[in-house]
Amino acid sequence: MTENKFSKYLIYAIGEIILVVIGILIALQVNNWNEESKKETIRDSYIIALQTDLTADIDLLERQIAGYDIEISKDLALSRRLSSTIANADTIKKIARYEYLPYFDPSNELNLSTFNVLIATGNLGLLDKDFAKKIQEHHAYQLTNLKGIDFNLKMAANLGVEYSQEYPLNSPYNAINGQIMASFWEQIDKNKLKIDLNATLTGKIFALKAANYFRTVLLEKTKKLITEIDKKIIEN
Repeated sequence: MTENKFSKYLIYAIGEIILVVIGILIALQVNNWNEESKKETIRDSYIIALQTDLTADIDLLERQIAGYDIEISKDLALSRRLSSTIANADTIKKIARYEYLPYFDPSNELNLSTFNVLIATGNLGLLDKDFAKKIQEHHAYQLTNLKGIDFNLKMAANLGVEYSQEYPLNSPYNAINGQIMASFWEQIDKNKLKIDLNATLTGKIFALKAANYFRTVLLEKTKKLITEIDKKIIEN
């Protein structure tokens, strides 16, 4: 009878152990599911944030391109007048004194915050490899794009600063106006003015055209990436 009781106790004890082990395994599995669910939630939030950043980039790029197109159109009109067969020294002086402005909006930024957070937190690995690779490639192109545009704009801006220091612009904010300023333009070296105006106008047109070319390419790439992100959101 004692052996029988012991056998029953042993079977009971083993059963209890098995139940405990099963409980632990279930708890671990539930925990794994919770962790995976958390990762999926974080991943999805990053994907939506990327979508938001890139959508904002599209709006920003379109406004930048439109603004520069207006500037380019104005400067090309001046270029055509200066290159006309009827243009003379007075044409150059009139445009330089009253019409041409070497300045432009140098703004050149994109919405990079979400990608920077992904890298800083090490959470880029939450995205699947192919998608993460596309995001990285796009980010690399963004940085190359910004760097190239900045370089051209800086060169054009420097030419504009040098030009405006040499020749007073037609601005209501000038500290000196009236006869003193008029006498400056009467004594201007017309050949030097021709060379300097050509340099700054050429530099400005080139820089703005180059910026718009790079931005147009980036705009198309951004739109394609957003299409892929939209699909990714639907899949998830």
